[in-house]
Amino acid sequence: MDRREYPVYQDPNSHAGNGDREAQSFLSMPASARAARGFISRSLRKHGATRSVIDDFELVVGELTANAIEHGDGANLYVTVDFTDARWWEVEISGSSSEVGEQMDDPGQWQIADPEAESGRGLGITRALMDDIVTNAEAHWLSIRCRRRIAMVASP
Repeated sequence: MDRREYPVYQDPNSHAGNGDREAQSFLSMPASARAARGFISRSLRKHGATRSVIDDFELVVGELTANAIEHGDGANLYVTVDFTDARWWEVEISGSSSEVGEQMDDPGQWQIADPEAESGRGLGITRALMDDIVTNAEAHWLSIRCRRRIAMVASP
């Protein structure tokens, strides 16, 4: 893929990675949802994730990134993936937000919208696929941190 098609903000400080934690900033535009999914997919593959785990994280990142773009104020958004805790894999989507609804306060209440509704599925899907979700909204800044337990494989 031609790098010009990849909507990544080219800030030299935006990509931090020690192998256990990687972060990338993205322009607030619709194509960034696909770019963020690619970033997560590559990071998870490097850590040996199965295809089904990658699919789940890609779906969550795509939904949350699309929400950040739709409800944000046009500034960059940030995606971080963290593998530092061997029991959990974590992804965080954060950025400035022009509107933060009350539903963001309690991820335990996130539901998938009725099939006839035009929108409203992303938060419920996120809740269904992740084991732990923490939101933090402060002064027009919103971050959503999602964690998934990693199944431990017994040694032979």
